[in-house]
Amino acid sequence: MNELRKLIASFDQVVGIAYELSQQFDGVESTSRRGKTSTYYLAKMVPECFSLLRVLPGSRFTGPEELFDFPSFCSISRNLIEAANLHWYYCIEQVDEEQSKFRFSLYDFHDFRTKIRIGRFLNADESELELLESESMALKATIKNNSFFKDLLPEVQRQILKGRRCSEFNQTEIVERRGLDVEYFNGVYKLLSTNTHSTPSAINSMVHSRLRGEGLNNAFACLVLSYATSFVAYVVYSTGAAWGIKFARPESEELICSLSGALT
Repeated sequence: MNELRKLIASFDQVVGIAYELSQQFDGVESTSRRGKTSTYYLAKMVPECFSLLRVLPGSRFTGPEELFDFPSFCSISRNLIEAANLHWYYCIEQVDEEQSKFRFSLYDFHDFRTKIRIGRFLNADESELELLESESMALKATIKNNSFFKDLLPEVQRQILKGRRCSEFNQTEIVERRGLDVEYFNGVYKLLSTNTHSTPSAINSMVHSRLRGEGLNNAFACLVLSYATSFVAYVVYSTGAAWGIKFARPESEELICSLSGALT
């Protein structure tokens, strides 16, 4: 448990730095799509980081003896890792301008299709839905004629055109492109996904922890939190670097560089 508390304290420090960085972008305008999107991902991740602290026993928001909601911890951690990978895919990976434009066309198309599905469910104004549909169809045609799209496997193309995928690569493929340990990532990701869902293994894991104590969950939490912290730290480091923002304190820079470097 002492190890988990140390990791919680380290994560809390990273969250504080991430929050301070996110505040610097309030009202800032940029013509760079990659730059703007990097701030959006940071803004999405900061509240999720605070949510993660709220489900961890012994954080600044909770008492050490509070119930550990392990499935929620796994769900939020997975969201943070997925967001960090997409942040890298859209904003950080060094690709040429044409490929970057293609990626953002997937981003926009996925956004349109999601808005349309939600709008129909909520009985939104039909004229607004028609406008979204028109814009999404134009974007769909552009995507289908793109050479990057034509190089994708048929199943990937189908998922993109249905609005179910927002990128040409899945999480494992992004991790591979990042040069990270794919086997380790897949192991952690499987652990997180299993405990997020209501599958038999997730139910049995919960029963096991109730009958035999929280030791296994705490051990898993240490592994996951250390990993998630490194992903969040890299988002902070790379976003700050992309915008040319320097750390307010040398110790903050040292912490972020150390933790983000642990990914590789």
